Amino acid sequence: MNSAARRTRKTLDLVAYHNERAALAVMKMAERMECQVLRGELLEVIHSLNQDAADLRQVRQALDVDERRRA
Repeated sequence: MNSAARRTRKTLDLVAYHNERAALAVMKMAERMECQVLRGELLEVIHSLNQDAADLRQVRQALDVDERRRA
């Protein structure tokens, strides 16, 4: 595995982790919201952050599979 591939994997993992942490922080804020409209918008943001994190992890796994196939 070359260093560029390692950096790419590390970056994908880090961005996914940050998205998940941000989603948790926004979720805590949404729980305290009394305005249902704003709360609904925050829940959409949470969903997007979690979906993006899941997508990044899928890309990361696909890179691993491709690397194993080449080996």
